[in-house]
Amino acid sequence: MQNSFRFEDVILTDSYRTSSFKNNLNDHIVSVLDFAAENTNSTVFKDQSLKFSKSLYWECLSVIYEKNPIVIEDSLKEANRILEQNLYIDVIKKLGDFFDPNDELLLETIDFTISNYIDNLNYKKVLETNPWSFTNDILMNDNLLYSFTDNLDEYKNLLNNNKKESESSKYLTIGVLGKGSRKDYSQSSIKDIYALRTLFLNLLDEKNHNCENPIKINDIIKKFRDLGISKDDLSDSNIKYWIVKPLKEKVKIGSNKNGYFIIRNENDLFESYLSHYNNFIGFYKTLERHKKQSSLFTEFDNQFNMHDGFLKDELR
Repeated sequence: MQNSFRFEDVILTDSYRTSSFKNNLNDHIVSVLDFAAENTNSTVFKDQSLKFSKSLYWECLSVIYEKNPIVIEDSLKEANRILEQNLYIDVIKKLGDFFDPNDELLLETIDFTISNYIDNLNYKKVLETNPWSFTNDILMNDNLLYSFTDNLDEYKNLLNNNKKESESSKYLTIGVLGKGSRKDYSQSSIKDIYALRTLFLNLLDEKNHNCENPIKINDIIKKFRDLGISKDDLSDSNIKYWIVKPLKEKVKIGSNKNGYFIIRNENDLFESYLSHYNNFIGFYKTLERHKKQSSLFTEFDNQFNMHDGFLKDELR
């Protein structure tokens, strides 16, 4: 493990006004859970009542560690131990008078930040999608220490701004905590994306949005707004890329030119397959036109036949 930047140069902020740390922490959590879901056969992710918890998070981290073991030479182990020790010294020094050894939330926040800092150093060149790149941004760009909780009683004021939210989504919330160089904390909340995916599937099922009754993306977004979930909690883009897109990739929902639908039977599955197949044919024909046009150019040795071999029987 090599420290690619100087941690001691990081200055903890004394302002929480422009902090966007909750979005980065949300990206981190979703990335950790998505990795585990894609790399384990655990029945946990098939549970229709799946809800985020700290224990689930730590189990998902274990999957990442097991699938991508980091081998450290004996000569580096002591150096790494000293690095971690120095990180704690640096953090406590930066907090100064705001460090309270009796503040359990603060100690947990420091532990979590340093653990993620080290994991980012270990995995940034190992994983194509590195979950710790998001938390690294919290430390380096927002200049905050951070943590989270699945127990909203720890942050009792987090739901104060969500009084109008529906009961079905109000408590699908994760508390997040940021700590800068000041006495108080930056408290906020993020939505439990995995639970919201399940909620969305249930809505599609209840309203019978199958392949014969698809729903447009704008109407999907409106359904979330009707639940009282604001853009601050879940932006239009978040709905598309954190909820709809992953469910499509996992073939939980399908799509055609008329919208999205839940996949409950073979007809739903085939309708989605056919839509993707037609798109595939369209892309292939476009690639063929590019290849044909390339005969007009001879300046560079670019390869325009990388797609050859696909769909020979159908298109030739």
